[in-house]
Amino acid sequence: MKYMACGNIMSDMVEDAHGVRGPLHIGGPAFFALTALRLWTKDCKLVCQAGADYDATYGSWMDLHGLSRESIRVEADHCTVHVLKYNEDGSYGHQSIYGSQNLGYLKTTPEHIEAAASDDTVGFYLAQNQDKVFWKKLEEVKNKKNLKMMWELEVPKPGDNLGDKLQRIKDVIHIADMWSLNSNEASYIFDIPKENDEDIINEIMKLPVEMTLYRVGKRGAYAVTPSTAVFCESIDVTESIDPTGCGNSSTGAAMWAHLEGLDPAMVVVVANLTAGYNVAQVGPIPYISDEIMEDARRRAVEYYKKITGKEFVK
Repeated sequence: MKYMACGNIMSDMVEDAHGVRGPLHIGGPAFFALTALRLWTKDCKLVCQAGADYDATYGSWMDLHGLSRESIRVEADHCTVHVLKYNEDGSYGHQSIYGSQNLGYLKTTPEHIEAAASDDTVGFYLAQNQDKVFWKKLEEVKNKKNLKMMWELEVPKPGDNLGDKLQRIKDVIHIADMWSLNSNEASYIFDIPKENDEDIINEIMKLPVEMTLYRVGKRGAYAVTPSTAVFCESIDVTESIDPTGCGNSSTGAAMWAHLEGLDPAMVVVVANLTAGYNVAQVGPIPYISDEIMEDARRRAVEYYKKITGKEFVK
C-alpha cells in the first residue's frame, strides 16, 4: 500500500464536566489517521498492534472500507480504552482503563513498520515520543525502505523531567520529513504564548523538515515550510459534534497531500477539511463512500480558491 497509518488504536469514552461518561467509540491516533487517508485514497492500510478484541470493535469499519488487516498484530487481550476529559483551553486529560502495561504491549515498533512496508509504500504516519533508541531504529527502517514520515508530536508533559524539551525534539526531528503539533504543544516547547502565531512559526521554520502542520485549535491551521506559512481557517462540513481525533486526522491528511505533491495552501485545506468531516460525529466518519470522497475533492478546490484567489492546478 502507498500510505500507512502506524501506531496506536485506542477506543475512547468522553467524560463530561459532571463526570458522566459517554459510550465507547473506536479511535486512537493511527486509526483516525487511517480514516483521513481513506477519505482521499483507497491505497492505504493500518499498521498496529491490537488487543484480541479488536475485531469486535474495529473489524466492521475496516471491512466496510475494504481495508487490509494484514499488518494488524494481536499482542494483548484488550485494545487500549481511554477516558477523555476536555478542558476549556482545548487541552485534554486521559486515563487508560487497562493500564500502562497493556498500552506498552501495543506500541508499534520500527521492526513492525519495516515488515508492513511494501515496494510501493511511499510514506507513513506515526505519533511518537522522542526516545532516541526508537528513532535510531526508525531511521534505519526509513533509509532501508526509502520511506517518508509524518511525525505527530507526543510532547513531554510538564513535570516529566526528561531534560531540555526543545533539544529532545531537535535530537530526532531530522529523521522525520514532516511533523505536526498544536498551539498548546508549541507554546510549551518554545516558551512562547500560544497566541503568538508569528513567533512560533518563525521557530518552526528553523527546524529541518519539509512541511509542518501547525494546528491552532478552532481557528484553523498553518502549513509551514522553511520559507512560507499558509493559513486556513477551520472548515465546517456540517455541525461540529466532537473534536476527538481531529489532530490525528488532519495530520494524516496533510501527509497524503504533501506526498502527492500538492502545494502548502492545498495541504492545509485538505487537513482542515478532513477535520471538518471528522468533527461531524463522535468517533470516526461512519462510512466514506465514493460520493463523500468526490465531495471532499470538490470542497477542497473551492476552499483553495477562497484562500489563494487562484484556481487549483495540480
